[in-house]
Parts: sequence; structure tokens; C-alpha cells
Amino acid sequence: MTEGTFSIRVLSPEDAIQYRIFRLTALKRYPHLFRADADEEAQKPLASTERRLKESPANRWTGAFDASRNLIGCIGFRREPGIKRRHIGQVLGLQIAPQWQRRGIATALLQDVIAQASSLGISQIELSLTLPNEAAEKLYDRLGFVTYGLERDALRVGGQSHDKQHRQLKLD
Repeated sequence: MTEGTFSIRVLSPEDAIQYRIFRLTALKRYPHLFRADADEEAQKPLASTERRLKESPANRWTGAFDASRNLIGCIGFRREPGIKRRHIGQVLGLQIAPQWQRRGIATALLQDVIAQASSLGISQIELSLTLPNEAAEKLYDRLGFVTYGLERDALRVGGQSHDKQHRQLKLD
């Protein structure tokens, strides 16, 4: 799919090096926004990134690329395992390169995830975001995600506590 000056496609293990660099950069730049720690993630072998990017009906990572095929955004989607939770999908690791933010890329990536979830018969999508994050809150509000919980002191970075807000989008 092409959206103006960027295109979207499913990532694969062949994208592992570019994705890993992109992800580690985001983890370093915004340590309070992600559960993963940049130093811990950097210690993992490339094979773990390749496994992460291997698409299946229960797991898919999608990337946004500029005209030069540089990764400028990504999002993960995982279907919950087990018969009792297979109706739920999880949004993971949405990140957009700073110079590409506020250009509709996050919206396009989320809409792609919503379409994927619908095609799989998933009836609700969940995500969490670190507060404060006004831009993300507005995006999720606009797409219909509603808050269902607040996890106090969810992350501690540099001795500072950060809360996580949990949101859900009903698809049926």
C-alpha cells in the first residue's frame, strides 16, 4: 500500500538488520515509552529479531518506508494465544521516525492492523501507552480506542516512574 510519500508492507526476516537499527534507535531516544531496554535488546542476537519478524496468522510486523526504502515507521500485531483469548489482538511497538511524525503514518499503520484483525475474525484490539503522550492519546481517541485501565508505576527509567494506560478497540 502506498500513502503519499511513504509505502507500507509486511516486514520479513530479511528486514531484520534495518528493523533492529530502527528499533534500537527508538529505544535509546525514548526509553520511557517502551518496555524493552535498549542495552538489553542490543545484547540479543540478530536471529531473535529475525524470529520476531517471521509472519504467521498470530504475529505480523508492518513497516512504513520512504521513497528510498528506508524504514520510517513500524507496528507489531499479535493474536493472543489459547482458545479463551484468541478473539483479542495486541498492538505492539508502534514507532515513527521523528522527522516523519504527524504525516499520517501511524494512522495508516494502525488502520492496516485493524483491517488485519478484522480479516482474522478478531473482535477486540488492545494496546498500552506510556503517559504522558498527548499525540498518541489523540491518535487512539480518533480511531476509537477507549481507556480501560491505568497501570501505575509500570516502568521505571532513570529512577523516574511512568504510568501505562491500557486501551481497547471493539471490532464487533
